[in-house]
Amino acid sequence: MPLNYPIEFTEDMKLKVVQFVRSNGQITNKDCRQLLDLGYDQVIMLFNKMIQTGELVREGKTSSIRYVLPSINNGN
Repeated sequence: MPLNYPIEFTEDMKLKVVQFVRSNGQITNKDCRQLLDLGYDQVIMLFNKMIQTGELVREGKTSSIRYVLPSINNGN
């Protein structure tokens, strides 16, 4: 059972997520858990922080939720 203790999310962690999304177009909770070796709830907290700061946008509902980069002026 993974530990769900509070964690400080580093800029390096956020950068890895952004790079993954740039390469793959999106990221899921499962992708992020594998990428950063975090637990489910920790990844949710990271995604929520990144949404609050405008670094990511949530798309979809329930098990189909994906996180993408925000659109800026409809591209370029």
